[in-house]
Amino acid sequence: MEYQKEFFQDLLSIMGRLKSIGNVTGAVSTYFKLDEGLEWNDQVCALYDIPDKHLRLYCIRLSEQMIIVGGGGPKKVRAWQDDPKLAREVNEMMHYSKIIRTRLKDNTLRISLNRLKLEGDLLLIR
Repeated sequence: MEYQKEFFQDLLSIMGRLKSIGNVTGAVSTYFKLDEGLEWNDQVCALYDIPDKHLRLYCIRLSEQMIIVGGGGPKKVRAWQDDPKLAREVNEMMHYSKIIRTRLKDNTLRISLNRLKLEGDLLLIR
C-alpha cells in the first residue's frame, strides 16, 4: 500500500512475479539479485521484475522452492546501504537469515521432505 501510487506498475510486476514463483517457475535465480546481504551465503536477495525498475523486495531465498519475503522499497541510490529504509529492510533479512541458518544447522528447524516448508521452532524473535 505504501508504494501503490508512485510505483503501481512495479508493484503489479512484483506481484505477478511472486504468483509465477508460487505456481509455475519456482524461485529461479534469474528473478533475483543474489548476494545482497553482507555475509557470504546469507541467502539475502532482492526480487525485482525488470532490472531497470526501482522497486525492490528483499527476501531470503532458501532454495528454488522456498523464499521468505521481507520488506522493501524504491532503490534510488547506488547501494542499499546508502538509503536508511532499504538498509533497515536488508539488515532485518540478514538478522532472520542468521537465525534460520543457525537453527537449520542445530536441527531445531528443518526443511520438509517435499522441500516446501520449514518445520520446527518457527518463532523468530528480533
